[in-house]
Amino acid sequence: MLARTAEIVVWGAVLIGLTVVFIGTVSPVEMLVAGVAALGGAFVAQRMRLAAGVRVAGGRGAVRALVALAPAVLRGLAVLAAAVAAGPAGAGVRRVRMRRGAGAGWAGVLIAASPDTCVIDVPNDDEVIVHALRPESGPVEEAVSREEAVSRTDTAR
Repeated sequence: MLARTAEIVVWGAVLIGLTVVFIGTVSPVEMLVAGVAALGGAFVAQRMRLAAGVRVAGGRGAVRALVALAPAVLRGLAVLAAAVAAGPAGAGVRRVRMRRGAGAGWAGVLIAASPDTCVIDVPNDDEVIVHALRPESGPVEEAVSREEAVSRTDTAR
C-alpha cells in the first residue's frame, strides 16, 4: 500500500511540476486545478501500469548512466554536427546487451537521449538495437551494457 501511495505522489509531483513549468507564473487557483488534475492523472497512470502488468525493475547502473548522460549528449551533438558537415563516418546499427539487473526500457531511453543515437528496437528485456553515427559505444551505453556486449549488426555506406 505504501509503494502504491508513493507512486501516486511521485506521478502527482511530476505532473504538477510540468504544469508549473509550462504555465509560468501560477495563481493559487491554477495551482489547485493543477493539483486536482495531477492527482487524477497520477491515479490513472498507476492503474494503467497495473493493468498492463508492468513492474518497475532493473535499475542496476541507472545512477552511472544518468551521470554519463550530460557528457553523452554533448558528445552526441559534436558527432551529429560533424556528420552533417562531412557525412557520417562509421555509422551503423548495433545490438547493445544490458548488464544483469539493468532494464532495457529505461536504458534505451537514456541511450536514445544522445543526439547521435536512435534506439530502433527493444527485442528483449536485456537488449536494445541502436542506430548510431559513431562506431564506438558512448558513455551511457558503456554504463548500462555488459562488457563486450556491443556488437555491430550493420554499417552505413
